[in-house]
Amino acid sequence: MLKALLAGLEKGFVDTGYYLKSITIYPIKSCGGFSARSWPLSNNGLTHDRQWILKSLTGEILTQKKVPEMGFVSTFIDLSQGMLFVESPRCKKRLQIRLESDIYDGAIEEIELYSQRYKVYSYDNETNAWFSEAIGKSCSLLRYSSFNQDFMLNKIKGSVTCRDTKNKLNFANEAQFLLVSEESVSDLNRRLSSDVQKGIYGKAIQVSASRFRPNLVVSGGRPYAEDEWRYIRIGNKYFTSLGGCNRCQMINLTLNAGQVQKSNEPLATLASYRRVKGKILFGILLKRDFIDGEQQEGDSWLRVGQDVHLIKICT
Repeated sequence: MLKALLAGLEKGFVDTGYYLKSITIYPIKSCGGFSARSWPLSNNGLTHDRQWILKSLTGEILTQKKVPEMGFVSTFIDLSQGMLFVESPRCKKRLQIRLESDIYDGAIEEIELYSQRYKVYSYDNETNAWFSEAIGKSCSLLRYSSFNQDFMLNKIKGSVTCRDTKNKLNFANEAQFLLVSEESVSDLNRRLSSDVQKGIYGKAIQVSASRFRPNLVVSGGRPYAEDEWRYIRIGNKYFTSLGGCNRCQMINLTLNAGQVQKSNEPLATLASYRRVKGKILFGILLKRDFIDGEQQEGDSWLRVGQDVHLIKICT
């Protein structure tokens, strides 16, 4: 879309004042993520981001909404070793999954998630037993194999239709990337503190950007400036905004000392000033674009510290 839009037009870049503050990868959907100073991009987003998923014995795809204990599962990928490391306070052994060769017998199956159909690889019983112990629920680990772009369902009751329907996705809900600004989080925290002072809520709650599980955190501008972005460049990589990210009760979960705590915040405060057409928006969804002859294959990295520019199009 962006490539076609820019064809034959003069474009300029406007310095937003923002820079890339952090990069976070979530290898297993709804489990803990890890931060990196730099990370490679794939055609699906950040390499290995939400490439794995947990499925119950009844076929249900598991998330923290129904199994909040998934948040205690921590992950880390060492690209030099080609290894995904997974840990849980419930498991003595640290699990190691090779990025290339730990696929169990080449077993493959097909699942449906967010109105899209995926082909996935499965793992052996020992791996599945580890995750079952880690989250306190029998489950199996699946890994993304391929995505059937031709299969799309209309929105039905209780389902979510992926907003980014033309680009390759792993197991992300709506788009390849989720971006949050540090200034927007700070403004939310100011409002949370103000509500306590006014006596609306009895206990002060402060949240960090990680509460919203973003891939990209930017800093250096004004709160909610990202709402107005359409086309941006981070470093020398191009992205299109798909709009705001709709928030749910999951951001009200706090994981502390092995316990899951639930409250009404910060969703209640967000609902008081960030509700748009029935949705509570915070952060923006992005998809990557390829323009100016940029190849989709090859060395391609995002790095902390890279500047964020708006793309200004002059007709």
